Order: sequence, then C-alpha cells, then structure tokens
Amino acid sequence: MNANPSEATEVSQPEMLDSEGGGQIALHCLGGEGPPLLFVHATGFNARTYGPFVKNLARHFTVWAPDLRSHGWSTAPLDGDYEWTSLARDLLHVVDHLKIGDGQLDCVGHSIGAATLLLADYQRPGLIRRMYGYEPVMWRPGEAFPPGENPLIAGAQKRREVFESRGEAMERFASRAPFASCRADALLSYVSNAFEDIEGGSVRLRCRGDEEAKVYDGERVSTNDKIVDCAAEVVIGKGMEQQFGNLGIPAAEALKNSSLIVYEDLTHFGPLEAPDRLAGDALRALGVG
Repeated sequence: MNANPSEATEVSQPEMLDSEGGGQIALHCLGGEGPPLLFVHATGFNARTYGPFVKNLARHFTVWAPDLRSHGWSTAPLDGDYEWTSLARDLLHVVDHLKIGDGQLDCVGHSIGAATLLLADYQRPGLIRRMYGYEPVMWRPGEAFPPGENPLIAGAQKRREVFESRGEAMERFASRAPFASCRADALLSYVSNAFEDIEGGSVRLRCRGDEEAKVYDGERVSTNDKIVDCAAEVVIGKGMEQQFGNLGIPAAEALKNSSLIVYEDLTHFGPLEAPDRLAGDALRALGVG
C-alpha cells in the first residue's frame, strides 16, 4: 500500500465473474495461506478497503473477497436489480467458482456483507460452517423501510464523488464523521482503494452515489425470518453508536446457533476503528486461537 494517499495504489487485477444480474462481479484474492475464507464488504466500500483488518485474517486463511454489484471493480447489473437476495446469489456463484462445498464455507462480513452471506445460506441451506458478522443489516418482518424511504438513500445521492487527489480526500475524511474515528492506517486503506483515477489527475469514488442509493433501497428484503433455519456457528459483532439503527440484533435473535459481542466503544465502522481486535474475534469465531 502506498504511504501517500495522493498516489494511486497499484493492485493486481481481480478475476471477473458473470453476475446473474447481467453484469460482472470482481473477485479479489487478498493473500494469505491456508484454507479459503470469504470476506464481504459493507455498502460503499469494496474488497480492498479493509487493509489492516484483512491482513490479520490472511495470517491464517487465504482471503477471497468479491466486490458487490456496482462496488469496487464490479459493474452495475444490466437488469438494475439491487435487492440483497439477488446480491446473495452472486455470492453463491463465487462459492461455486472457488469450489467450496456446502457446510464448508468460513466467512466474515461487514454490514451488507454479513447480511448477504446469511441470505446466501438461506438460499442454499447449510452453506456456511462458521461466520463472524459485524452488524449485519437485517430487519424483523415489517420493520424494513418501504421502497424509496430508506433515509440513507438521500445521503448517497448527495455524496461528493470527486476530489482533486486522494490526499484531499484523506484530509477531509479524517476530520469528519463517520471516518474520523477510524484508525489512521485503516482510513488510508479505504482512501487508497475506494477511489479510481480519472482524467485530469482527480479521483472519483468507485461506488457512485446513485448506485449506492439503489443498494440501500434493496435492503428491504433482508429480513430475519429468512435465516431462522440457519444452523451455522455465527458470532455477531455490534457497536453501540445507533446512527444506523439497532444493527445486528435482529440477526442474532433469529439465528439458533449464534453469540453476540458488544463493542461499547465502536460504531458501525468497527472494522476500521479497531481492526486488530475485531479480526482477533473473527479468527476465534472461525476456530483459530
């Protein structure tokens, strides 16, 4: 990783897999040795924005990580479908590509990443063996926002996408919530990889605001009644800051074989605020240590 966020980070190109939505899903190998581990990012992030957190996981696993539709290096779906059950089907394609059998998937997810992993298990019962999920966005039936009414939609549509440089973006994010609470090296990883270079030397967010808004609108199908039959060993991590709602609790309520870790000093951005601590808990959830 570049120490200077004003310069583009050179990364190996991901493998591109066909998506059921008609676009392509980027699959990154983030290094490591050992058995495969599937890591799935949060909305607005991508597979490569979690440097310190993933580095800890890669000490024990070979970490594979897809970019969800319209995130990172992945393309928009040609059919315009951003419902989270559809995003979960993309994860099934990734699992099949990696030749991970049912009952053999060890995985880690953040926010939508954790939710779509659970929804993938719903669509293929018995898929997950062990999982750590930090604040999976999952609602009780009847509690999800109606179409178009998720308050995060408006924020995404107004999001500033273009900066003169990664350095400018780093300075801005480091001084404002929600990124101001992130550890410096984790924020550097985010800024280095969340942006693409564009003409004129400026940088632009890889996940565009309009597409991010559509992803938020698609979360209404992520309800905990779908996961009541999941038998996997799941550890749910939960921060205490409530800006995004009581995230993680509905999933923990529905899962029959889960445990809950509450982090009173962390927000929804926990994997970037305390990457070592959360990675340690994730590894223990996966049977390491």
